Amino acid sequence: MTARSDDEGVVLINVLVVLAIAGGLMLLLISTQEAALDRVTRARDASIVEQIALGAEATVVDALRRDLDEAPDTDHLNEPWAKSVIQSEVILPTGKFSVTVTDVQSKFDINQLAGITAASQDFMQRLLTALDKDPQIASQIAQILAVTGPLDDPGDLEAFGISPEALAALAPYITSLPVAGTINLNSVDPFLLGLMLKNRSLAAQLVRLRDSRGALTLDDLNDVGALRPQNSGFTSNVYHVDILAQAGVAQVRMQTLLIRRNTLGVKAVEIRQRRLVFNTPEPASE
Repeated sequence: MTARSDDEGVVLINVLVVLAIAGGLMLLLISTQEAALDRVTRARDASIVEQIALGAEATVVDALRRDLDEAPDTDHLNEPWAKSVIQSEVILPTGKFSVTVTDVQSKFDINQLAGITAASQDFMQRLLTALDKDPQIASQIAQILAVTGPLDDPGDLEAFGISPEALAALAPYITSLPVAGTINLNSVDPFLLGLMLKNRSLAAQLVRLRDSRGALTLDDLNDVGALRPQNSGFTSNVYHVDILAQAGVAQVRMQTLLIRRNTLGVKAVEIRQRRLVFNTPEPASE
């Protein structure tokens, strides 16, 4: 091979190497641009779902506030305000969307045990007995609350020695209210209502009335021969709102605790807690 042929071979190899490097750099540049665009898209979608959820939350807050003016003496999820905001899961142009509202005052507030009153102790003991749990747990909870004060979550009692099994059995029927409140007879579970009335037959009659009419009144209790139980009423001021919103690749679940107040003529709805859980998956690696 001549020197010229050798030089040409070296030049060809160099060109091929340069082309390979350039091609690699081009692929890297394209890949980097795609990754940047993907990050922008995910951030945009996350912002959209957050705004959708916040808008839905604001709608619920406004509806609850208006209800203080329109129907302050009764609360239930068949009222116009509730029907206007509760939304079962639907598919919007952006994606999935739903709004769930839960009446937190449909359960027994364990923070009442901090006062160690005979009525609250008796009720808690009867509830535990009905659930085949040791009624002495009521006294244990009362002693814990006497030291800790009100709890934010009944599940916190596990850290103080209340068994997970007992708490799991109680979970459908107890709550921890952030403010003082009674059990709403318009939303209370039939099992709990039976314990409150100490009469399952009367409870069944009232539940049938409630199901047919949407709510109960004091006259309904009188008509079936039932006295209004202690620690009960027909209104609620604490609600839990669960909102699901989806847009593009992003999804958020917003959970909000709302407290409604009507103090000295000042009516307001406070957002006590808000928790957002985003699900914006990372792109699959090549």
